[in-house]
Amino acid sequence: MILTVTLNPCVDKSIFIERLKVGEFNHGADWNDVAGGKGNNAARMLKRLGAPVKAFVLVGGATGRRVEELLCGDDGLDTALVWAEAPTRTICTVREADGRATAFFEPAGAVTPDEAAALRAAFSAALEGVEFVSIGGSVPCALLDGVYRDWIIEARERGIRTCLDTRGEALRLGLEAAPWMAKPNLAESERLLGRSLGSDEECWQAVDYYRGKGVELVVLSLGSRGALVAHGDRRWVARPPQVPEVNAVGSGDCLVAGMLAAISRGEPMEDAIRLGIACGAANAAVWRAAHVDAAEVERLKAGVALTAA
Repeated sequence: MILTVTLNPCVDKSIFIERLKVGEFNHGADWNDVAGGKGNNAARMLKRLGAPVKAFVLVGGATGRRVEELLCGDDGLDTALVWAEAPTRTICTVREADGRATAFFEPAGAVTPDEAAALRAAFSAALEGVEFVSIGGSVPCALLDGVYRDWIIEARERGIRTCLDTRGEALRLGLEAAPWMAKPNLAESERLLGRSLGSDEECWQAVDYYRGKGVELVVLSLGSRGALVAHGDRRWVARPPQVPEVNAVGSGDCLVAGMLAAISRGEPMEDAIRLGIACGAANAAVWRAAHVDAAEVERLKAGVALTAA
C-alpha cells in the first residue's frame, strides 16, 4: 500500500472562456472541478496504474466536503480524511481559447494546536499496512512546518520508505529527517540553495546537496526537459518524449506516482524512471491533473530517453 499525504488540498476549479476581459463580467462556456493538491494528483495516477493507494488528506468546511466527493466519488479512491474547522481553499483557473491560463489562489486556512495533534494521531493510525508514504505539497500554516520531518522519522522507525515533494521551510525541515526519496523541482531547489541552477553542472550540484542530506533516491525535476536522477552510486539523465503541452500542473506528482508504482512492484530503477517520466509527459498533454489513460502512459514510456550520467 502507498499512502499519499496532502495537507493543503484545494477544489481546483477550471473555467473555460473565449477571452478574459479584465474589469468585466466573464461568462464561461464550460467548467470542471478536480480535487487538487500534489498528493491527491499522485493518488489518482497511482490508482490509474493499478497500484494500491490510500489518500491521507486534511480537509475542512463545505469545500472540504467537495474534495471528499471528488476523491471518493469521481476518483474512486480509498481515503483517510482528517477534518479541521477552516475551509479547504479553492483555486480557480480561467483558461482562454488561445490556451492562456490565469489562476486565482485562495489563502490556506490555519489549523489549531488541537487539530494539529489530531492530525498527527490520524497519520500514525494510517501507517498500518503501508509500504511507502508519498508526502506532497505545502503545509497550510507555520504550525505544521515541521510535521513532515516528524512523519518521515516515524515512518522510517516502522520500516516504511518515504518520498518528500514539497517546498520552502517544510522542505528544509523535512530533509533533516533524510527521506528515502526526494523529488524537488528546479525552482524549489534554487530557492532552497539561494542560487541559480542554470547549467547541468549546477543541477548535479543540487542533486549532490540532497544526497548529502541522506536521501537515497533523488529526482530533480526539470519540467519539459525531464529529470536528473541519482540512486546509490548510479546517475541518469531522463528526457521525456515530445507531447503537445496542454497543462503541466501535476506532472511532477505523476512522475512520483509512476516511480513509486514501479518500485513497489520490484521493477528495476531504470524501468521506474521511464514509467515516471512517461506519466509526467502524459499528464502534461491533458488539462485535468492526473486524468490520463494508462495505455497512453505505456505508449509514451517507449519514447523516454534514459542515459547514464
